[in-house]
Amino acid sequence: MKRIVTFILVVCVCAGVLAGCTTLHGDDDKGANICVYISTFPQSLDPAAVQYTADTALIFGLIYQPLTAIDEDGKVVGALAKNWYSYYDDRDEIYKIYFELNETYWSDGILVQAQHVADAWARILSPEMQSPYASLLFPIRNAMAYKAGLMTESDLGVYAESDDLLCVELEQEYDLDLFAEAVSCIALSPIRQQVMDYATSQNMPGSKNYDRLQDWDKNAAIMLCNGPFRVQGLEEGTKLVLERNNYYYRDPEEDRLDKSVVPYRLTCIYQETTVAKNAPDAIDNYQFFYNRYKDGKSYFLGVFNKETYQNYANEVQTHDLLSTYSYFFNTRSNVLKNAKTRQALSTALDRTAIVNALGVGYKPSVGYVPDGVFANGRGTNFRDAVGSIYSATADESKAKSLLSEGGVTSGTLKVCYLIPRSSELYLDKLHPGKEKSVKMYNPYEIIAEQAKQAWEKLGFKVELQGVYADNYQNVLASGNWDVIGIDLAINSCDAFAYLAPFCTTTSGNTVSVSLDAQPYTPHYTGLENADYDKLIEDTIYVSDRGQRLENLVNAEKLLAELCPATAVFQYTRSYVMSDQLSKLITDSYYGYYDMHNLRLKNYIEINAREAEESVAADVSQED
Repeated sequence: MKRIVTFILVVCVCAGVLAGCTTLHGDDDKGANICVYISTFPQSLDPAAVQYTADTALIFGLIYQPLTAIDEDGKVVGALAKNWYSYYDDRDEIYKIYFELNETYWSDGILVQAQHVADAWARILSPEMQSPYASLLFPIRNAMAYKAGLMTESDLGVYAESDDLLCVELEQEYDLDLFAEAVSCIALSPIRQQVMDYATSQNMPGSKNYDRLQDWDKNAAIMLCNGPFRVQGLEEGTKLVLERNNYYYRDPEEDRLDKSVVPYRLTCIYQETTVAKNAPDAIDNYQFFYNRYKDGKSYFLGVFNKETYQNYANEVQTHDLLSTYSYFFNTRSNVLKNAKTRQALSTALDRTAIVNALGVGYKPSVGYVPDGVFANGRGTNFRDAVGSIYSATADESKAKSLLSEGGVTSGTLKVCYLIPRSSELYLDKLHPGKEKSVKMYNPYEIIAEQAKQAWEKLGFKVELQGVYADNYQNVLASGNWDVIGIDLAINSCDAFAYLAPFCTTTSGNTVSVSLDAQPYTPHYTGLENADYDKLIEDTIYVSDRGQRLENLVNAEKLLAELCPATAVFQYTRSYVMSDQLSKLITDSYYGYYDMHNLRLKNYIEINAREAEESVAADVSQED
């Protein structure tokens, strides 16, 4: 009898322990659907492409996972990779780095394999790809030759030795920790090449689905994710829905549903109705986000304009992002072909005034490389090593002196800035040239207006041109501008990644494989300078951190003299969170959010109420 009682007690205790392992309430409960505002609407979820809005990286941090990560102390830690080590192959006389992968799965249940990482890196390095992240991979054997179209993908020194073992062959001996830091960049996350190729083929002229399919990076039905969340819904102007990746570090046959990811969905509602711009009750999209948070309809607010930020200025949690808003200057422009003229434009910018006009806690840039990028390893700061290159305030007198030295004191500047929405959604097709009546806040236009005022004081005529997001890459690549604004979302702790794109052979831009073409394409600014090229090319394979730092300090100083671009301010991410939420993790050096364990109190009652309100709203609209 004692044994039976003991057995029953043990069973009861175990049942309690097992019940405590899950946050779910019954078989029908999938978990909380939490309304959050993490970022503005992402125009592209291709991590390797040129990004137009810096905060898209905060979404990437939830849906993708690269080999390594950088923790809040700047230490390289495992992510997709659980271990890495270097090896010298005596037989082939090749230095190699191996990455052993953890066992996890894509959002369709397929094992994440080493070959998927190799495919992602080969895509970035392919001649036809435009990616600012290519330089991070140039230490790989034959990487530069492949990018130049001089070798094929089969010559590239990265491949899978098995499903869970990636081999990286190097051009020469290279520091293991430095390479592990480089591949922490979210842009170097794995991809499923076959799925992307199929989606592309179905979207080609002549296919039965042409004009009906969006690109894979904008289509939730096609997109696959290896992070804790997958993209369940992506509808511009309406919503972004991230849903639990049921296969993320989980065996669906053995493990409970919420083993690795607790929330069922993270939902961002961007705008419910289209309102006339001049209507008395018209509010912009940022005010809409704020109102929902204030009214308890959302529980996390990380998107602000000046007015809404001021309401929480003493409460927001802030972290630097390794991204800047920068202006590219067209060095081929008749007005800007002299470096002194470009320096003058940079000098005339009042970066502090621009930051204050935006009013959301950004930092005026004092150098092209943002604050927080490593100098010679974790715990060191590149900005401290170089010091300030730009002034945070305008120096109009110096700017005019530079113009005089350059022999240019007037002219017309075409300045392009982003309209962070697609023309497809907001252009009125029935009335060409007009927008649908919706009120939208555009920070890029505010920046452009500030720059216009500064440059007109120097004697220039400034013409501002807004460009919709779906055409921004084409305009950027065309060079049909004098100045263009860009979110420089490099998200790397290596200064090389910010400086290398201005070298003609390491720009990362599309390269023509024609026999008559040069085996490289210069940076979008058109800069071609032999001294700068040598500094960057001499640094590619340098792993001694002291020598590397010396080279990159000199490179940034020379870049400031050549001035093909200037950084205006450094982005930060700020947020406030309802006391209904808990378990948010913010220990990423890059500022990403970890929401895999996010908890919402009383979510069953909250979600039931929200569902009722949604049905009532739909019925009201039908009536």
